[in-house]
Amino acid sequence: MIDNDLVIKDNSRNFIINRYFEEKEIKQNRDYEVKFVEVGNIKNLSGYCLIKTNLESISISKSRKKSKNHYSEVIFAGLRQPTKNISLSTYETLSLFIKRFKVSDLDVCYDGLSELEINDNTLNMYRFLFKDYISNFKDTLIEKTSFYINTPSSPLSDTDYFKKILVYDKYLKESRYKNLNDELKNWKRLEIRVNIKFKFKDFLLDDYIADMQNIATKYFNTLLFSYEYLELQSNLLTDRRTHKNNNLEL
Repeated sequence: MIDNDLVIKDNSRNFIINRYFEEKEIKQNRDYEVKFVEVGNIKNLSGYCLIKTNLESISISKSRKKSKNHYSEVIFAGLRQPTKNISLSTYETLSLFIKRFKVSDLDVCYDGLSELEINDNTLNMYRFLFKDYISNFKDTLIEKTSFYINTPSSPLSDTDYFKKILVYDKYLKESRYKNLNDELKNWKRLEIRVNIKFKFKDFLLDDYIADMQNIATKYFNTLLFSYEYLELQSNLLTDRRTHKNNNLEL
């Protein structure tokens, strides 16, 4: 970070981002501390690298007989937002980290339309819809307008590398900050967290796509998916030559 003039700050320059971490992450004890490093367009989350101290980082530190603050969780967030301007400087900085360190987790998202609302009344419907990926109902819950499957498991496919499956109402989330077209009222986002634990250059996205698409197909009831944006992001992270051909914000 020093070599690349990256400075760790206690707060971001974005009030909404600060409020989110203060109210949702820290108060709910998911994180003990969040630091910010500006790496791109600071108007949205993708412009920050997050450095977190939390239960997981402390556990790793203790297991390796280090002080509890020796390791931190480093997150590049907001990259799953194709509607936002993501600066190339974000990818340039992230590619430096990827080249040196192993990647722990990767979130891959699918957007689509679904009329099935997400609330306490539809919990059993979601459990039935995703039953092939649930081994224990205790691992599922609905929190406000989000449906979670923790540690998903499937007899039909190899999902041991999935840490979480999440579905949330993207229309409601986005409409808090902007006016959206009514045609998007059924906009939902399916988010799958993949456990990697090795260098990203050795990560073959195609090995995971089939299982992810099976889940997305069942939920959105469609066979049509575009991977152009995902492939571009993967190239930007692993092949620095790609940066020369993408001088504008994405």
